[in-house]
Amino acid sequence: RVMNDVKTGLQVVENERRIHLSRAYLEGYVDLQDLASQEAVAGLEIADAASVLDYCAGGGGKALALADQFRCTVSAHDIAVARMVDIPARADRAGVTIAVLETAELTQRTFDVVFVDAPCSGSGTWRRAPEAKWAISSEKLHGYSTLQLEVLSKAAELVAEGGQLIYATCSVLNKENGAVLAAFLAANSSFVKVRDAQRLPDALGDGFFHAVLRRS
Repeated sequence: RVMNDVKTGLQVVENERRIHLSRAYLEGYVDLQDLASQEAVAGLEIADAASVLDYCAGGGGKALALADQFRCTVSAHDIAVARMVDIPARADRAGVTIAVLETAELTQRTFDVVFVDAPCSGSGTWRRAPEAKWAISSEKLHGYSTLQLEVLSKAAELVAEGGQLIYATCSVLNKENGAVLAAFLAANSSFVKVRDAQRLPDALGDGFFHAVLRRS
Protein backbone atom coordinates (compact mmCIF):
# COMPACT_ATOMS: atom_id res chain seq x y z
CA ARG A 1 0.00 0.00 0.00
CA VAL A 2 1.10 3.59 -0.61
CA MET A 3 2.62 5.35 2.41
CA ASN A 4 1.80 8.99 3.24
CA ASP A 5 2.28 11.46 0.39
CA VAL A 6 5.50 9.89 -0.90
CA LYS A 7 4.62 8.48 -4.29
CA THR A 8 7.57 6.06 -4.20
CA GLY A 9 6.69 4.69 -0.77
CA LEU A 10 5.08 1.28 -0.51
CA GLN A 11 4.52 -0.68 2.67
CA VAL A 12 4.77 -4.45 2.51
CA VAL A 13 1.96 -5.85 4.62
CA GLU A 14 3.00 -9.51 4.68
CA ASN A 15 6.19 -11.55 4.25
CA GLU A 16 8.25 -8.35 4.51
CA ARG A 17 11.42 -10.33 5.25
CA ARG A 18 11.14 -12.03 1.85
CA ILE A 19 11.11 -8.89 -0.30
CA HIS A 20 14.52 -9.74 -1.75
CA LEU A 21 13.03 -12.94 -3.18
CA SER A 22 10.07 -11.26 -4.84
CA ARG A 23 9.77 -10.75 -8.58
CA ALA A 24 9.29 -7.00 -8.11
CA TYR A 25 12.63 -6.75 -6.26
CA LEU A 26 14.59 -9.06 -8.56
CA GLU A 27 13.39 -7.21 -11.67
CA GLY A 28 14.22 -3.80 -10.22
CA TYR A 29 10.75 -2.38 -9.67
CA VAL A 30 11.34 -1.89 -5.93
CA ASP A 31 14.23 -1.59 -3.49
CA LEU A 32 14.42 -1.30 0.28
CA GLN A 33 14.52 2.11 1.97
CA ASP A 34 12.91 3.61 5.04
CA LEU A 35 10.08 6.07 4.47
CA ALA A 36 11.99 8.86 6.23
CA SER A 37 14.80 8.71 3.68
CA GLN A 38 12.31 8.64 0.81
CA GLU A 39 10.55 11.71 2.18
CA ALA A 40 13.82 13.65 2.37
CA VAL A 41 14.79 12.86 -1.23
CA ALA A 42 11.27 13.41 -2.59
CA GLY A 43 11.21 16.93 -1.14
CA LEU A 44 14.34 18.09 -2.97
CA GLU A 45 14.36 20.34 -6.01
CA ILE A 46 17.04 19.25 -8.47
CA ALA A 47 17.29 20.65 -11.99
CA ASP A 48 17.44 18.42 -15.05
CA ALA A 49 21.00 17.47 -16.05
CA ALA A 50 22.38 18.45 -12.64
CA SER A 51 25.45 16.64 -11.35
CA VAL A 52 24.69 15.02 -7.97
CA LEU A 53 27.05 13.36 -5.49
CA ASP A 54 25.94 11.01 -2.70
CA TYR A 55 28.96 11.77 -0.50
CA CYS A 56 28.58 9.19 2.31
CA ALA A 57 26.94 6.65 0.05
CA GLY A 58 27.36 3.39 1.95
CA GLY A 59 25.22 0.86 0.09
CA GLY A 60 23.86 3.54 -2.23
CA GLY A 61 20.25 3.89 -1.09
CA LYS A 62 20.15 7.69 -1.45
CA ALA A 63 22.01 7.53 -4.78
CA LEU A 64 19.42 5.07 -6.11
CA ALA A 65 16.55 7.27 -4.96
CA LEU A 66 18.12 10.36 -6.53
CA ALA A 67 18.76 8.57 -9.83
CA ASP A 68 15.21 7.25 -9.87
CA GLN A 69 13.43 10.53 -9.13
CA PHE A 70 15.46 13.15 -10.97
CA ARG A 71 16.88 13.51 -14.48
CA CYS A 72 20.39 14.06 -13.18
CA THR A 73 23.83 12.49 -13.28
CA VAL A 74 24.46 10.65 -10.01
CA SER A 75 27.79 9.66 -8.48
CA ALA A 76 28.45 7.87 -5.21
CA HIS A 77 31.41 8.15 -2.84
CA ASP A 78 32.29 6.68 0.52
CA ILE A 79 35.61 6.93 2.34
CA ALA A 80 35.31 3.17 2.94
CA VAL A 81 35.18 1.88 -0.63
CA ALA A 82 34.10 -1.60 0.48
CA ARG A 83 30.77 -0.20 1.65
CA MET A 84 29.89 0.63 -1.97
CA VAL A 85 30.52 -2.85 -3.34
CA ASP A 86 26.80 -3.54 -3.94
CA ILE A 87 26.03 -0.26 -5.74
CA PRO A 88 26.81 -1.39 -9.33
CA ALA A 89 24.53 -4.44 -9.01
CA ARG A 90 21.75 -2.44 -7.35
CA ALA A 91 21.97 0.27 -10.00
CA ASP A 92 21.94 -2.30 -12.81
CA ARG A 93 18.89 -4.02 -11.33
CA ALA A 94 17.12 -0.66 -11.04
CA GLY A 95 18.03 0.35 -14.59
CA VAL A 96 19.93 3.49 -13.56
CA THR A 97 23.53 4.64 -13.88
CA ILE A 98 25.58 5.53 -10.80
CA ALA A 99 29.31 6.27 -11.04
CA VAL A 100 31.22 4.96 -8.02
CA LEU A 101 34.05 7.38 -7.15
CA GLU A 102 36.99 6.92 -4.82
CA THR A 103 38.34 9.87 -2.83
CA ALA A 104 41.18 10.56 -5.26
CA GLU A 105 38.67 10.95 -8.09
CA LEU A 106 37.01 13.90 -6.34
CA THR A 107 40.06 16.12 -6.72
CA GLN A 108 39.35 19.32 -8.67
CA ARG A 109 35.68 18.37 -9.15
CA THR A 110 32.49 20.12 -8.11
CA PHE A 111 28.84 19.08 -8.23
CA ASP A 112 25.55 20.93 -8.45
CA VAL A 113 24.20 18.94 -5.50
CA VAL A 114 26.11 17.13 -2.75
CA PHE A 115 24.05 14.93 -0.42
CA VAL A 116 25.73 14.17 2.92
CA ASP A 117 24.03 11.42 4.93
CA ALA A 118 26.50 11.70 7.79
CA PRO A 119 27.51 9.01 10.29
CA CYS A 120 25.45 9.47 13.45
CA SER A 121 24.15 7.89 16.63
CA GLY A 122 21.21 6.38 14.77
CA SER A 123 18.82 7.63 17.46
CA GLY A 124 16.09 7.95 14.85
CA THR A 125 16.17 4.18 14.35
CA TRP A 126 15.84 3.22 18.00
CA ARG A 127 12.19 2.33 17.45
CA ARG A 128 13.51 -0.70 15.53
CA ALA A 129 16.57 -1.35 17.70
CA PRO A 130 15.79 0.00 21.19
CA GLU A 131 18.79 -1.75 22.71
CA ALA A 132 21.11 0.59 20.75
CA LYS A 133 20.29 3.54 23.02
CA TRP A 134 22.23 1.87 25.83
CA ALA A 135 25.40 1.93 23.72
CA ILE A 136 25.46 5.73 23.36
CA SER A 137 27.33 8.01 25.77
CA SER A 138 28.09 11.72 25.98
CA GLU A 139 31.63 11.00 24.77
CA LYS A 140 30.40 9.05 21.75
CA LEU A 141 27.83 11.73 20.96
CA HIS A 142 30.53 14.41 21.06
CA GLY A 143 32.64 12.26 18.74
CA TYR A 144 29.78 11.99 16.26
CA SER A 145 29.12 15.73 16.20
CA THR A 146 32.82 16.45 15.67
CA LEU A 147 32.97 13.94 12.82
CA GLN A 148 29.76 15.29 11.28
CA LEU A 149 31.11 18.83 11.14
CA GLU A 150 34.34 17.56 9.60
CA VAL A 151 32.50 15.51 6.96
CA LEU A 152 30.12 18.37 6.14
CA SER A 153 33.03 20.80 5.76
CA LYS A 154 34.86 18.48 3.37
CA ALA A 155 31.72 17.88 1.33
CA ALA A 156 31.13 21.64 1.08
CA GLU A 157 34.37 21.99 -0.91
CA LEU A 158 32.76 19.88 -3.66
CA VAL A 159 29.70 22.12 -4.12
CA ALA A 160 29.69 24.32 -7.22
CA GLU A 161 28.77 28.01 -6.97
CA GLY A 162 25.02 28.29 -6.66
CA GLY A 163 24.83 24.60 -5.82
CA GLN A 164 23.07 22.76 -3.01
CA LEU A 165 24.52 21.00 0.01
CA ILE A 166 22.15 18.58 1.74
CA TYR A 167 23.02 17.57 5.32
CA ALA A 168 21.15 14.58 6.73
CA THR A 169 21.26 12.21 9.70
CA CYS A 170 19.02 9.45 11.01
CA SER A 171 19.14 11.20 14.39
CA VAL A 172 16.63 13.14 16.47
CA LEU A 173 19.28 14.77 18.68
CA ASN A 174 19.96 18.48 18.25
CA LYS A 175 23.66 18.01 19.03
CA GLU A 176 23.98 16.08 15.76
CA ASN A 177 21.55 18.17 13.75
CA GLY A 178 20.83 21.83 14.46
CA ALA A 179 24.01 22.35 16.49
CA VAL A 180 26.24 20.92 13.76
CA LEU A 181 24.44 22.97 11.14
CA ALA A 182 24.84 26.17 13.17
CA ALA A 183 28.56 25.55 13.66
CA PHE A 184 29.04 24.91 9.95
CA LEU A 185 27.17 28.04 8.89
CA ALA A 186 29.12 30.16 11.38
CA ALA A 187 32.37 29.02 9.78
CA ASN A 188 31.19 29.05 6.14
CA SER A 189 29.63 32.39 5.20
CA SER A 190 29.28 31.37 1.54
CA PHE A 191 26.48 28.96 2.47
CA VAL A 192 22.96 29.89 3.51
CA LYS A 193 20.23 27.66 4.87
CA VAL A 194 17.22 27.26 2.60
CA ARG A 195 15.23 25.02 4.95
CA ASP A 196 15.50 22.15 7.37
CA ALA A 197 13.14 19.51 8.72
CA GLN A 198 13.12 17.06 11.61
CA ARG A 199 11.02 13.92 11.26
CA LEU A 200 10.21 12.06 14.46
CA PRO A 201 9.91 8.27 14.53
CA ASP A 202 6.45 6.78 14.14
CA ALA A 203 4.85 3.52 13.05
CA LEU A 204 5.69 4.19 9.39
CA GLY A 205 9.30 5.33 9.51
CA ASP A 206 12.44 6.34 11.39
CA GLY A 207 13.40 9.71 12.76
CA PHE A 208 15.37 11.71 10.21
CA PHE A 209 16.83 15.21 9.93
CA HIS A 210 17.82 17.00 6.76
CA ALA A 211 18.76 20.54 5.82
CA VAL A 212 19.12 22.15 2.41
CA LEU A 213 21.92 24.70 2.09
CA ARG A 214 22.87 26.78 -0.95
CA ARG A 215 26.27 28.10 -1.91
CA SER A 216 25.93 31.78 -2.76
